[in-house]
Amino acid sequence: MLRSGVFIATLGLFNLPVSATSTLQALDAQDRGDFQTAAILWQQLANEGNALAQYNLALLYKLGEGVKVDENMSNYWLTMAARQGIVQAYQSLNTNSVQATQQRLSVKPLSVIGPQQWVASQNPRYYTLQLASSTNKQLIEKYYSLNDLSGKAGYYSSMRQGERWYALVYGSYNSVHTAKSAISDLPQNLRKWSPWVRNIRSIHKIMITE
Repeated sequence: MLRSGVFIATLGLFNLPVSATSTLQALDAQDRGDFQTAAILWQQLANEGNALAQYNLALLYKLGEGVKVDENMSNYWLTMAARQGIVQAYQSLNTNSVQATQQRLSVKPLSVIGPQQWVASQNPRYYTLQLASSTNKQLIEKYYSLNDLSGKAGYYSSMRQGERWYALVYGSYNSVHTAKSAISDLPQNLRKWSPWVRNIRSIHKIMITE
């Protein structure tokens, strides 16, 4: 069930060069009230694996905007988005309350959640998957950008034995078991890093705000 009908606009849109144009076209269609066109564009992006599009398409199926109301399709796309680390999708699948509003974030740079903000904003009671760590910040930034992790992951810095380290983490899960189960759903290029489960509260305690 959906917790709220809040469309995700562009969490890190400016890091999505391949799909950014189609994303903007879909958002523009929604602004004009042309939900049929928006649904077509979200569908194309969702089929290509775009997690933000999967989440927004799920809301259209839930609200019956541009497509017929279909709870099964809504839950399917929520599940696909949740598997890619979209926290709102995961939370929507694990709540019984529904708010069928049609609000969404405005497309402004201030609305973009950066990788360090993403880590700081996660529920401290939840768990995440650490993918990699290094003293080389540029290397972590490269992993983040090349794997299109905007809105699904983030990185943080901390001090370890007098050195500054940077760690890349992915997803937010409500239990250790759920986090471990999610590893098998990660793309192969992320699984090869041998992800391991971290408690988000412990990360918040050591992370350095830049």
